[in-house]
Amino acid sequence: MKKLVVFLIFAFTQCIYVHCESITNVFMAMPDSLFPLLTEKNRHDMIDFYNNHMEAKVRNQLNDYARLDTLTDSYIHLTLSKASTAEMKLLQTDDSMQVVVLIQTVSAPAKDSRIRFFNTQWQQLYWLELPTASVHDFFAQPADSVAREMDFAQRSVDDMRLIEVAVSPSEPLFTLSIALDELEAEEKKLAHRYVRSLRYRWTGTEFIRE
Repeated sequence: MKKLVVFLIFAFTQCIYVHCESITNVFMAMPDSLFPLLTEKNRHDMIDFYNNHMEAKVRNQLNDYARLDTLTDSYIHLTLSKASTAEMKLLQTDDSMQVVVLIQTVSAPAKDSRIRFFNTQWQQLYWLELPTASVHDFFAQPADSVAREMDFAQRSVDDMRLIEVAVSPSEPLFTLSIALDELEAEEKKLAHRYVRSLRYRWTGTEFIRE
């Protein structure tokens, strides 16, 4: 019994030390300005519905529907409207700090994401960001025989600057994909042969490209 008490005290103090939070608590405490389509009551209702195995759907501020799609201890995915989604994930740093990742994506006319990092008190961490990717980073190196065809595909997307960002629900892995929606059908078909997604893994101190 004494050993159990000591263990529980240790676990509790460790949790305080690393500022343990769940994504639910962080979501409920977030400023309204970050999700203007959802009120605090909306967020509370979504959590209640989801935890009670009901469809976690509410009316947003535009009188459209918003829905909580996925919820774990460290990850949440929301459909905010017909044209926008959001993901939130908790990351751990090597110095025992928790970081909140907020990814907001609009899908009209093509998917484009904005990613920001906060501490659990919703103070933005301007020093933390994903590595910058250029359009050329999304193209695989071609064999000589297809270099000319790939060069045409790359020129077709040179003016495309819209990038979708997604984070894995289960691991600190980020995927960046360039938007091809606005290309003509033949150009899109050709570009898909050579365009690849980029992946970055959070190590606790930095993002490493995989």
